[in-house]
Parts: sequence; structure tokens; C-alpha cells
Amino acid sequence: METVKAAQITCTVYRSFIGKALAALAALGVKEYHLQASRAIVLRRKAGILGIGAGIGLEEQPADKITFHVPEGSVEAALQGLASACSLSVPGHGSVVSEEVAMVRGSAWNEQPLTPVPGADQVALQGDLASITCTVQRGRGNNIVKAVLGLGIPMPQVTTGGGTGLRDKLGLIRVALPAEKDVVHAMVAGHEAADIFGSLIDAGRLDQFGAGFIYSTPLGMGVLNNMVIRGQRHSASIEQIIAAVDDLKGSADWRKRALEAGEKGARKRRYLENLVNLTLICNEGRASDLVHAAMAAGAGGATISRLSHARTDGAPSPVSPARETTELVVGKGAVEAIVGALEEAGVFDGETAGIITVSPVTFAFTHQSRRR
Repeated sequence: METVKAAQITCTVYRSFIGKALAALAALGVKEYHLQASRAIVLRRKAGILGIGAGIGLEEQPADKITFHVPEGSVEAALQGLASACSLSVPGHGSVVSEEVAMVRGSAWNEQPLTPVPGADQVALQGDLASITCTVQRGRGNNIVKAVLGLGIPMPQVTTGGGTGLRDKLGLIRVALPAEKDVVHAMVAGHEAADIFGSLIDAGRLDQFGAGFIYSTPLGMGVLNNMVIRGQRHSASIEQIIAAVDDLKGSADWRKRALEAGEKGARKRRYLENLVNLTLICNEGRASDLVHAAMAAGAGGATISRLSHARTDGAPSPVSPARETTELVVGKGAVEAIVGALEEAGVFDGETAGIITVSPVTFAFTHQSRRR
């Protein structure tokens, strides 16, 4: 298996900003990108009438997640271009982050260096970030979302997909485990990831059989959305004050969160380690066969979600606009065999137009049978 180092850029914005984000991609020289629809959730302060009905509730808004790959040397140009175009330094607009990945040769991606956008505002970038992804049964995603927002983590996103793996191995018992899944994504400061991770395990009761799967991956630099509560009643919100202090300090390292459930979440658990995240993107209709080929080679299962592919220049592309993606969290030692099985299944042929990236997983957790 041959790989080349690259960076994955992920920009998450509300739908009203998507036009500005795509214009920034064109200005940067990004030719191709993938787009995935999601639900971005915040807390909304409700004033009520004469105090009746006042309080805080969940509010959903449509959002889009843009992903593309660039050479390592183009990371800052991509982050600054998107952050400036979408005013991501303003709380509530969205986020953009980078992640180091190993691109498996045969994958098509934006290999040419990007051109920095002239006149782009220079935004303070935060380092030492982490991503947390939690997959649960459809309808239970809001339990994780409430826990995420309750910890002060902004803009968790929920996407949906169909699960394979454990359910396929249970025979008649499988009817008790719905195939549809909610996938909750959150981006956090790296020094908070471990405590937040433990708290979300408790919130989702992920130590129970069939409850779900959660994992964390390291990110590089980026700008995180700081908007947690909309409808604030003061001239300057807490999020704006935090953003101002971040700018003064030059980073967010001054922030340390005392998590209410941190001590409980940090109790000893048997985390899964020595894992990597193998992300597969392919033309719609091919993911199921490829996942089963990967499972035969040692993968445990996956959730398949839909996304779309497009070009900024409008040129014809051999890649279908309708795409599917899945993330296979597997042992490091199984990667070679799984990639080999995917290649034999035609992952890089014209019908599939697959992309495979490999990135490290810090830790993962799911229900595990007790050893006798």
C-alpha cells in the first residue's frame, strides 16, 4: 500500500454561507470537493410572554459540511481563505479545521498547491484540536447533542446513515437493532477531548450492548465556532468575549474547562487503542459491496452516509455527483489487508472512483463483553 501525505480540510457552515464558501474554494484553486448535508444544533434562549414559556431549548438549522484534500503546504491558505470569506471569527457562522491524513495512491484529489486569496483577512488559528464522532441508533442522537451543548461545546452536527457490521452478524436478533443511525460530530480543544469523551459515553450509555460507538481523532489548526446559545440578552455575548480574549492571547490555550461530569467520565474504562480511521468515499451504490469486502478482510463494520461531489470550474468529471462515504475504525495491523481487499473489489476503477485516506484514532469505545 503506497500513500502520500496530505491534509483534509473540513469547513462546516450554515446553509446561508455556502455560496461564500464555494466562491472561496474557486478563488483558492480547489477544483473538486464533497458536500454533506447535516443538522447543526444550538441552544436558543426563549423570552416567552410575560415570562411564561421562557427558557432554553434546542434549535436545528440546516448546515453543510465541505471536505477536500490539499498538499500539506497549502493548509494555512485554505483555512484563512475560508475563514475570511465566511467571517468564521464571528461566533455562530461556522468552523474550518485541518487534519493530517495519508492518501492511498489511486485516490484522486487536489494535488496542486493552492493560491492564497488576495486580501483575505488573517484570522487567529487555534491549534491542538480534536474531533469526536459518536454513532448511535436513529432518534438517539439528540441525547448526545444535549450532552455536547451542556458541556459548552458549540455547533454539534448530526448526519444520518445506514449501519452494517454487528447487526449483520446477529441473525434473528438483528430486528432489535435498527439499521438507521444518527452520527453526531463535534470539534473540541485537544486538552478537553479525554474528559468530554468520557462524559459522552455516560450520556449515551455507550457501555450497553448495541448502544453505539464513539471515537476521537486529532486535528491540526482551525477556527471553531463559539456560538452555543442564540438569543443572548446582552450587548456582548460570552462567545464574543471568549473570541476577543482568544485574539488577544493569540490562541485558546488559556481556556481550561472544569467539566461537571469530568471526574465521572474519566473513570477507568477499557478504551480501544492502536486504531486508525480508514475513510472511504465512492460513487453511490458501491459502498455496501466495498464495506463487505473490508469486513471480510478484518473491518468490524461501518455506517454509510450520502454526500455529493462537484467541481468549482463546472468542468465534466468522471466522478458521479452522487457519492457515499463511510469511516472504518480498524486496527493498525489490519490496514494493509483491508486496503488490498478494497483494491481487489475495484475501489479505484471508473465505476467506483474511490478515495481512501488513513488517519490516527486517539481512542475509541463501544460495549465490550467482559472477559472471564
